[in-house]
Amino acid sequence: MKLKMILVLAVLSLGFGIGASAEVQGGQGKAISLPHSNLSLDQGAFWFRQWNLKEHKGVSLSTIMNYDSALLMTFSGADYSYLNQQAGQSLKEIAPSQYQWSYSDDQVDYQRTYEVQGDQVLVNVAVQFKQKAPEKAYLNLVSRGLKDDHEARDRELDYFSNGKIERNKVDKSIDPTEVSVPVKWVGAGSRYFLFAILPQSGAPEKVLLQSTGDQTAQASMQFPVVGKQLNLKFKVIFMPKELETLRAVDPSLDTAVNFGFFTFIGYPILLLLKFIYKFVGNYGVAIILLTLLIKILTFPLVMKSMKGMRKMAEFQPKMKALQEKHKGDKQRFNQEMMVLMKSSGYNPMSGCFPMLIQMPIFFALYSVLYSAYELYHAPFCFWIHDLSAKDPYYITPVLMMLIMLLQQKLTPPSPGMDKTQQKLMRFMPVLFAAFMLAYPVGLCLYMLVNSVFSVLQQQFLNKKLGIGPTAGVPSPF
Repeated sequence: MKLKMILVLAVLSLGFGIGASAEVQGGQGKAISLPHSNLSLDQGAFWFRQWNLKEHKGVSLSTIMNYDSALLMTFSGADYSYLNQQAGQSLKEIAPSQYQWSYSDDQVDYQRTYEVQGDQVLVNVAVQFKQKAPEKAYLNLVSRGLKDDHEARDRELDYFSNGKIERNKVDKSIDPTEVSVPVKWVGAGSRYFLFAILPQSGAPEKVLLQSTGDQTAQASMQFPVVGKQLNLKFKVIFMPKELETLRAVDPSLDTAVNFGFFTFIGYPILLLLKFIYKFVGNYGVAIILLTLLIKILTFPLVMKSMKGMRKMAEFQPKMKALQEKHKGDKQRFNQEMMVLMKSSGYNPMSGCFPMLIQMPIFFALYSVLYSAYELYHAPFCFWIHDLSAKDPYYITPVLMMLIMLLQQKLTPPSPGMDKTQQKLMRFMPVLFAAFMLAYPVGLCLYMLVNSVFSVLQQQFLNKKLGIGPTAGVPSPF
């Protein structure tokens, strides 16, 4: 079965590969203006020749998939392989916002009807086979990365099934995969934009996925041909990954926005960020205020953690004394330890548990600032003109490193950490800065501001708890 699927996919990718170079017969196309984009229908074998977003200069299908043309229907068997490259005999407007592509010969009558509804395009496919009909039809979507592709890590072929999204990185090798459960939609995406196909006449029989070349992947929706006829209907979109815009098309499309494992925390964080933006009108300022707000809300947890770590530091000498006293009697040592912990009121989790509670917030905030479309081309101030791009002069990562080094001087060392570990931990700010060099400056801005607030918070806690400034390990929270 797997061998058969590989052979089918190989035939499909061969057919698509020929067409993907746009070397098809004809190819005039029909230009259409949508509310937020400009679309060109392909008179050749592809469904769409070009699709550009009006509000984002330079953002097109090529931005998402590194192909200008998109969607090609192919058929099983060799009899109809010529349709993979066949241009239509006509492409005309048949009614307001409705266009029809048609082709006919002694084997087939083939029509594609496009209906524009706002920023969505409904496509009806009607095929009548006059001779022996193929068993299956495939709607193929291909995405690829290019050499030195700065968006390679975010380029995906995704599908939604069983109530969740399945992501497939284009720059990773995808083994031939057959998805037999109902699939609601298939899409190609980058970090901020999505091109998706939603079947409207029933889910495909299967979706077949595989890598077809270096940094190239293909998803093929399989449909049965019944009684020499094929009648299918699809909804196609190309739009930013803005949550409300996607949900207006279909609620499940919001999963295309990748906020990671803690998405349920990411959604309210994004809402809060947008709420602050309404008042300040600058997403950079909104990030600073959001960071301050989160610092205030998590301050009790940080204080509790610091108190726990202080108790742990006080408990360490007593524990070592017990270890020396009961060196050869582990059972007696454990009994004495329990008595000592109970009498001193020490809880080994009191120092780390409050920090663990903050981790989901940190990871969700990180994902939001990395993936939120709202930060795309959003300016801040001075040299920062796009919060979604890396810092052009690397000023924010370097400042973050310097602040984190200062924070180390104010943070008490973790109990039990030896001098070698402390020396290794001193390199953490440098590693953090190196890690952030290629990341969006909006994320770096958060890390920088968070480090500044952490230093102020640490000074306050050191004075309140009577802790002297010693070289320790800074918390990213």
